[in-house]
Amino acid sequence: MTDQDRNKAWGFSFFADDLRLELGNKSSLMGIYQADMLFPESMKVPFLISKLVIQIMYYEIVGAVDGDVTFRVTYGSNNQTLAEAPILRADISAAPVVPSNEEELERVVHFRIPIAISPFQITEAGRIRVRAHYSDDSILKLGSIAIRRITESEFSAVTGLPAIPQS
Repeated sequence: MTDQDRNKAWGFSFFADDLRLELGNKSSLMGIYQADMLFPESMKVPFLISKLVIQIMYYEIVGAVDGDVTFRVTYGSNNQTLAEAPILRADISAAPVVPSNEEELERVVHFRIPIAISPFQITEAGRIRVRAHYSDDSILKLGSIAIRRITESEFSAVTGLPAIPQS
């Protein structure tokens, strides 16, 4: 497997607690995570969070990439697949095209792909990864987030919430 050329396709992902679709082709993300999802050590695994939303933002130069693409979300040390969203090249070719630069009129296809996992079971500290897998076996990294357990005092310092007393 090789990395997809970022001059042909690129993107990123947001990780959040919820997503609201709104009028006017807008979406609002609630509770956006930064680099990590942090949980106090006192929480025993496995445990559930009510929802995990991943908003994938994907861009591709028209005609620069061949074949279908599958967006895949994996988790943990065994790369368990949490979600897959295959998109056929015919659907990509039919998507609306917008210029990315008015002078060059470079034509770009943009997809906004929301994925909601509800509930989401956390079974281990680890990483959630979002990747685009192409039919030529190349892969485009679209972001990841670490799930980390931290001490009660670290949790309090980071969140501003009081430390949970140990029993």
